[in-house]
Amino acid sequence: MSLINNTNPPGRGKLLTSADMNLVFTEINNGFPMDAENVRDEGLDQPVFKTASPANGGKSGLILVAADDDTTTSSTVVTANTSATSPYLAPSTTQTFATGGVVFSQNNIIRVYWQFNQTTSTTSVSTPITADTNATAWAVWLEWQLASGGAWVPVPFQSDFEDIQVSPQTHGASTLQTYASTLINHVYIVDLSGTPSYLEEPERSSYGCWWFKADANYVIYGLRLRARGLVQNFYNSTPVSGPAVNAWELVDSSNNYNLTVSRSNISYLIMREQ
Repeated sequence: MSLINNTNPPGRGKLLTSADMNLVFTEINNGFPMDAENVRDEGLDQPVFKTASPANGGKSGLILVAADDDTTTSSTVVTANTSATSPYLAPSTTQTFATGGVVFSQNNIIRVYWQFNQTTSTTSVSTPITADTNATAWAVWLEWQLASGGAWVPVPFQSDFEDIQVSPQTHGASTLQTYASTLINHVYIVDLSGTPSYLEEPERSSYGCWWFKADANYVIYGLRLRARGLVQNFYNSTPVSGPAVNAWELVDSSNNYNLTVSRSNISYLIMREQ
């Protein structure tokens, strides 16, 4: 808790001046600055206030265990896959956040949020985009690194959009494995009296989030965003395992489709379950 010292608090029945009031509020703000961090910390962890000398950064460990974020202003151009069969064009990394070995203990909850600016570009419209296919998209998803210098893998309940969906060579992701995904429409198709128009949006922001309750003890050394495309949704009536399910298929495209991701932010909160 913050310690607030009032050197000359207004007394009952005494004359109250503007100078007295300003002094009281100044002393309160010195002990508990009303800034963005304090509003955030108090909203998450009632017993905690960030004091003037915050040795613990506003985290008591009662509820809010860890919190941090990372922003990059660099741009990444993602090129569409052009292969009809494996091996496909590898996904691109659009942001890497080195978290430095954050402990994520069993039964704690992690909440990861990301946002980024993006644009799509098309030099000419061809495969796989057609006048009656208005569901061609780019996939951006979250991965983590669980050992220093170790491998990166998609977070739980997330695919890299290269799982076999229909044997032998329909690859993509079941919607049950897209919990940490952001899907970005490549173009919007408008059909005016039989004449389709293909519309690209100007630069806009896209968002995503992923929540997970730890089923074991983890140490997170990094979080990153990956992107690839193009993908199209379909109803998978004959998956390689399990019942029929909606899914995304990684498709081959003409090499004139791009996604540009810029000014990206990743933030996380690790909290104890109440």
